[in-house]
Amino acid sequence: MAVEPQLWIDGHAASAADLRRMAMINYGALTSFSYQAGGVRGLDLHLERLIASGQELFGQQLDKSNILKALRAALAAVDEAWVRVTLTAPDLSIRTPEQAGDVVIGVWVSAPAQALADGQRLSAIPHQRELAHLKHLGTTGIIHARRRARMDGFDDALLVSATGQILEGTVWNIGLICDDTVVWPKGDILDGVTRRLIENGLSEMGISQAYETESLRDISRFEAAFLCNAATPAACISAIDGYGFDAEHPMLAIIRDAWTRQALQPL
Repeated sequence: MAVEPQLWIDGHAASAADLRRMAMINYGALTSFSYQAGGVRGLDLHLERLIASGQELFGQQLDKSNILKALRAALAAVDEAWVRVTLTAPDLSIRTPEQAGDVVIGVWVSAPAQALADGQRLSAIPHQRELAHLKHLGTTGIIHARRRARMDGFDDALLVSATGQILEGTVWNIGLICDDTVVWPKGDILDGVTRRLIENGLSEMGISQAYETESLRDISRFEAAFLCNAATPAACISAIDGYGFDAEHPMLAIIRDAWTRQALQPL
């Protein structure tokens, strides 16, 4: 069954007034994921992140049961979909940031997302996401970085610090492979749910992982690289600027298996 895109607010179909309020300010938290067979991989982690973000951005402790109620209402007639959950505050504005009022739960339901293709060619672009530890609604910087990369003939942008420290992608985390070890770059970045699920799977499989500060200067020590987000469990990276990677490295299949080993959690 085709999924007609629809936005729900606190368990009810959004009104025109809801849409106008949400269009006025891009302050809020979000998470997104694939819904299938009545469940979500890493649902507990998505809910945990939303609740922590609501506390940090709005000073409010959201009830997990209310988020689940909103999700169930939006997905009641859907078999599979791409889901984006947002937390916003209609009373908050740039002139009155202290007036958060009641936080509302938005659930955007649309057709399943297409995974990013293998063989991604990346351009390293100096940019630090604002409040990088949060998944939030501010996207001007990452869209601009991705636009710059695309205009220069690349597929996407790898965000790096002013000194060349590898951080993250525009909408994904990056992993690097050295021998039989998966290296996760450290830094002021989003600890993505998909990354955490892959970490869990690799630990279950006994695969070595390391967490290190990495620089573009040292990129040649890695044989392969991949990106991951909720729509793309693992897409191989073929190049960062002029440096190429092995797109057929055997560890890539193991990383994908680590993701699929993580069970769907029912709503």
